[in-house]
Amino acid sequence: MKMLKLIVSLSLLTLLIACEHPEQAKLRDSNVAINKAVQHPARPVDDVKRDKIRAPDKVLDFFDIKKGDTVLELLAADGYYTELVSRCVGKTGKVYMQNNQQFYDFQTDKGVIERLSENRLANVIRLDSELTNLKVDENSIDKLLMILVLHDFYWMEDDVSKVIHQIFNAIKPGGTLGIIDHAGVTGSGITQASDMNGNHRIDKQYVIRTMLEHGFEFEQESDALANPKDNGTKAFFSPELKGKPTNRFMLKFTKPIAEKISAR
Repeated sequence: MKMLKLIVSLSLLTLLIACEHPEQAKLRDSNVAINKAVQHPARPVDDVKRDKIRAPDKVLDFFDIKKGDTVLELLAADGYYTELVSRCVGKTGKVYMQNNQQFYDFQTDKGVIERLSENRLANVIRLDSELTNLKVDENSIDKLLMILVLHDFYWMEDDVSKVIHQIFNAIKPGGTLGIIDHAGVTGSGITQASDMNGNHRIDKQYVIRTMLEHGFEFEQESDALANPKDNGTKAFFSPELKGKPTNRFMLKFTKPIAEKISAR
């Protein structure tokens, strides 16, 4: 009797798998890849310590990072997210790890060298370029990520509009622009972002409005990184917030398909 029940159970499981919708299968595979990436034994210890505040599983899931994607991470710093994305996209995908000279002048490239040493992330391409000259082909990127860095554009660059225009051109039609940043005071625009010695925050509504003006379509928002206890008036590195998560917004935009672009 036990053997019969086992056979029946296996038969039902096989039937369910066979009837699984392709999109459900992709989602299941993606979730498995994300879990493996976050739990990978080769991740640096310092990265793992940051997981509690950064919630990488929720971030990777929200931006739908999956096998075979070509991803560009802007101002990737030492590559905390680069490594995770690298493991999610797998051998058939690739990740551009971009930093500019201002970052290297401030931090050096030691962290980047260590991250990529001995070809440990074989699908990652180190991209040393300026935000106004990204050096990537147009319509070549599936997912472009700006994680806690958009606010920096406003003190780094004189013409942020030019940077966003390049970003738009780099992403494939139908591709994704993913943004996470420290939330500024509502209605503050870029006043908390335009000074290198300022609060390093930006107004969420300003970001949404700006991306729409540059041709992107707003797709979705997540509150997975929200922290209502943070009122947005202090810099994320201030003593009061040391070791605590800031209130961060997470936004997903889409580049319209070619037909919609030509119709504008």
